[in-house]
Amino acid sequence: RLAKLAARFLGYHRGFSIGIDDVTPSPSLEELKRGLVDEGNAIAQRNISLYHEGRLRLKPGCNPIQSLESELNGVLGNIRRNCGDRAMSALPWSNAPRIMAECGSKGSALN
Repeated sequence: RLAKLAARFLGYHRGFSIGIDDVTPSPSLEELKRGLVDEGNAIAQRNISLYHEGRLRLKPGCNPIQSLESELNGVLGNIRRNCGDRAMSALPWSNAPRIMAECGSKGSALN
């Protein structure tokens, strides 16, 4: 009952429309994202260099190319997660996409 009441209240009084302003990152967030991507790119390039030199530490049960793929997937996943976390923290609490992602109704911080 409470969920139904809350949904009706939000629907009638607040609304959940989404505009371009709700999903456009600020210049400071764009700069932060660029820094995170550049940092991750440097780590990825270092791993690729280690692979080409034959010095990449192998993961258990993996050959060199599989180990490189695993390392790169980890780096890219960290970049994506960090960017999503920073974007969520930069949005105001009243931002409709943030509310929907946090409550689990639509999307996530990764989107």
